[in-house]
Amino acid sequence: MKKKILFIILLLAFAGGFTLTVKAATPALPDTVRIGLTREFANRESISVSTARIRVGYEENGVFVPVRLLESNVGFVARVNTAGQVTLSAGNDIVFTFDRECHEPQLMEADGELVNLGGTTYRGIIALRPANRLITAINIICPEEYLFGVIPAEMPQSWHPQALMAQAVASRTFLYRRAMEGRYTAQAFHLCDTTHCQVYRGAGQEHANTTAAVNATRGLMIFHDGEPILASYFSSSGGATENSENVWVDTLPYLRSVNEIAEHSPMVWSRTFTWAELTNLLNAANANIGTATGISTTVIGASGRVVELTVHGTNGQHRLTGDRIRTFFNPAAGGTLQSNNFRILEAMPQLPAVWIYDGRQLLSAPLSAFHGLDDRDNPTSMHMAYIFDGTTTRRVVSAPQTASGGAGFTISGNGWGHGVGMSQHGAEAMARLGFSYREILLHYYTGVEIR
Repeated sequence: MKKKILFIILLLAFAGGFTLTVKAATPALPDTVRIGLTREFANRESISVSTARIRVGYEENGVFVPVRLLESNVGFVARVNTAGQVTLSAGNDIVFTFDRECHEPQLMEADGELVNLGGTTYRGIIALRPANRLITAINIICPEEYLFGVIPAEMPQSWHPQALMAQAVASRTFLYRRAMEGRYTAQAFHLCDTTHCQVYRGAGQEHANTTAAVNATRGLMIFHDGEPILASYFSSSGGATENSENVWVDTLPYLRSVNEIAEHSPMVWSRTFTWAELTNLLNAANANIGTATGISTTVIGASGRVVELTVHGTNGQHRLTGDRIRTFFNPAAGGTLQSNNFRILEAMPQLPAVWIYDGRQLLSAPLSAFHGLDDRDNPTSMHMAYIFDGTTTRRVVSAPQTASGGAGFTISGNGWGHGVGMSQHGAEAMARLGFSYREILLHYYTGVEIR
């Protein structure tokens, strides 16, 4: 009887009577990742290896094959000789030459402990890649151990454990996504060690709190439609995050603008420029519009951030959009703007007046004249207001602003970073209010699952 039932089920399946579905396996991180140490050790004439005992060898089929043990009380110096080979010197003597061109030169501490490059310690293996008489170091390391060095560099180790765990899951997902994209294939690594990817400072900054956050979330990543997301994050939003297309190019359904529940130590900043300085910035950007005469915020995004900024000159206009607004100011003293969440004070010295009913009387004043309470119930200045229309909550924003004339203009802003994805200061505030790391991630990344 059981055989007949099984036969009928199989017959229906092949006949299209129903569809058998198999859930796709959760993607897994590779056993090791390659981190380009571009902050300190990219295209150098020499790299100091201050570890006393090292094993040198080659990569073969993804495995380190040791060929010799080297010992030196003064450490070693890696260079590239005239033949394009990597050499290791101890004092004035060359003690080893990597002469097999088809395999990558690698080294590690003799007993598998930390290796020291130029004063920074690293877990795992160090690959030394020569190019044009210069040398670049790459750290080959297990993904979870890589995160041991990322989390304390990206978020203060003293912050709430749930915020640190949210950071660990976001960083792990970001690692996977970038590693699979192959953006740095030509350089033979998956990610760099700077803010361009994720800040990584090796083993020297590891801390028990951040290591515990990595271990507590081991293997967990954020998914949308079965794929790991681009789990972007930044320091502080100043009130709301931004849609991805308003900062970069792609419209990603999980990177939508969301209002902050709270922010821990919200960041406030200002920058002042003369028209001559703005003209210099135009010249640095090869914008041939003559002398700068004015500046306008011409498009405001969903979060209240500036999406389009227009610089006016004697011979035309120069428009900036998305993250190019921040980076346009990079050559100036102070560098890139801290965020796109700003207003031009010369165009609007005070925020728009708002009306507030306190139960007895109707009060009207600029928003900056009112005070609210922060997450510790301390009075704090109010920089933004929201209005509820019965269906959705929207931020109150000023009309586009323009500054011209006078000696120059001042930009006054809130927040720090590109504004897309998870706000780290927002995550800390949510954790202090009792939200779990999962609730934090589900707040900042729309329509995702964590597994």
